[in-house]
Amino acid sequence: MTEPSTVSDITSAADGPALHILPTLPTVADGPDPDVVVPPTKREREAHWMEDAAALDVGTASPADLRGLANRMFRLLDAAFPPDQAGERYAAAVGEIERRARRVAAHPDTTISRGVVKDSAFGSRFELFVDGGLAAYLEYSMLGGQLTLRALVGMPGCEQRGLGRVLMRHAVLSAHKRRLDLVAGCEAARLFLQQNPQYRTLARTS
Repeated sequence: MTEPSTVSDITSAADGPALHILPTLPTVADGPDPDVVVPPTKREREAHWMEDAAALDVGTASPADLRGLANRMFRLLDAAFPPDQAGERYAAAVGEIERRARRVAAHPDTTISRGVVKDSAFGSRFELFVDGGLAAYLEYSMLGGQLTLRALVGMPGCEQRGLGRVLMRHAVLSAHKRRLDLVAGCEAARLFLQQNPQYRTLARTS
């Protein structure tokens, strides 16, 4: 165990009371703490939004980026003194969103190239994701070498986009590759095979 250290007297007893040296307190450095993150001011945030808006190409931007741009520009336009070009960038984003919506309505299958179909064995369904979100799914059951299509379900707002045809084609091709008998167990599957007889040759339809 260490012996406690004593502080020497700087005056003798004859000169008066003994004085003790006090420990030195740590000095506090001037200036902000480098580890503290200072949030940007409202003006800095708006300037950053405008920089991003100027750099974004609305023609090639994703739907999520377009919606984000429109929302941010709308907030800027709601201010007392909106920045220059905010109205122009807002109109460009909204116009591109509307143009894509009209294109989808006229040609439902044109945007499905960005879709991804996944076979969810746990949920017993084929799931179609468009732009990262679940757009539709096709429920099935599998027993004794048979793939039975049970129900086609579209998410709200995704109707009339040709998503069912994409899922049905995927199901037929999946049955063909896995050498399964395809059973149309729902009205949507029966209608698809009636309207597209070429797909019946790809599976051993029961």
